Amino acid sequence: MNQSVQTHTKRLAEIASLDIGKARALPMSMYNDPALFDAEMESIFRTGWICVGRLEQVEKPGDWFTIEIAGEPIVVVRGMDKKLRALSSVCRHRYFTVAEGKGHSTRFTCPYHLWTYELDGRLRGAPHMEDVCDHEGEPVRLPEFNLDTWLGFIFVSLSTSPSPLVDSVAGAEAYWQNYDISTWKVSPWVDEVWPGNWKLAMETALEGYHVTGLHPGTIDTFMPSRSARFQASAADWTLFRLDTVYDGSFSSLRAYADRMPEGEDRTSAPQFGFFPNCAVSCSQMSSIWLTFLPLDASLTRVIGGNLVPPDLHAHFEIHEKERLANADAVNAVNAQDARAMVNLQKNVRSRFAEPGLLSEKERNLLCFYRYLSRQLGSNRTNENFSKKGA
Repeated sequence: MNQSVQTHTKRLAEIASLDIGKARALPMSMYNDPALFDAEMESIFRTGWICVGRLEQVEKPGDWFTIEIAGEPIVVVRGMDKKLRALSSVCRHRYFTVAEGKGHSTRFTCPYHLWTYELDGRLRGAPHMEDVCDHEGEPVRLPEFNLDTWLGFIFVSLSTSPSPLVDSVAGAEAYWQNYDISTWKVSPWVDEVWPGNWKLAMETALEGYHVTGLHPGTIDTFMPSRSARFQASAADWTLFRLDTVYDGSFSSLRAYADRMPEGEDRTSAPQFGFFPNCAVSCSQMSSIWLTFLPLDASLTRVIGGNLVPPDLHAHFEIHEKERLANADAVNAVNAQDARAMVNLQKNVRSRFAEPGLLSEKERNLLCFYRYLSRQLGSNRTNENFSKKGA
């Protein structure tokens, strides 16, 4: 193990052993060390379950979209047999990308030499080549990765034998029992690149302490920082709550809170963090879902969107001005978080900055640090880029 990575994992173990009141934030070097970034890709992103999208993106046979996890190009596709798959999007001939962006088709054709693949990954044809097999003599097909779904979210794992997804999210669904989140639709979608380390984005999403300072005029107007409180955690997820105040310009949305039964879900909302890199920040009438995909140590692709109940989604489809106003509000919140990442990433190189004590309202960060400590300290072997069924 690289010497700097050893130092980081030792420091993580020390932080993880402490409780709130004694634990501090991560050292700045953990946000810009290329060696640590490589270790994170190896021990976290190439072994665990990564949220990559929503089922509404691949509703019909032939629907597909692409994603990249730890440098591995992937296409998530609904096959003509209606089965959902995660396939490598790298041609088995000379490594060209067979699918980019999103689309609908009956097969994939590599633009380089026109090798064509069925949507289940099987090679359909290779011009001017009568017989094509891999080095073991088997018919060529695109590698397939493990895929699972939960509450409308799509998860992919590059591991050959990941633990069941249901184990990773066990217990979290109970806090969503008053939200029919699997039926909610995205409006608007988010797909941006933020200049900052992925952990900085995840940390911001994991706590409500920053809301009043970072989100004046947006989230703070109806979910203020003072109400942020830790609620629950497990090995692979954590949860805090924020009170919801539907007054003033938000009074028309109180009807969504009134749908909830008497209890905490009528007056407050759960804010989930699913490790390593997914956050779902709820209110009774919408949920901002974001997945943070590392591109390098200081650059992160942010995908996701604003999930809303079906009737509100249908309302937005009819009322363009309200849809655009909602999109502007969501984009304003994301812009505030993106600006924070720029500022934080710039300052992690300061020679005089030191990690400060964590607030009680940042207890969820400690849960995240304990997760990082477990993953990076386990000396896992490389399980990535498996070929399930190949």
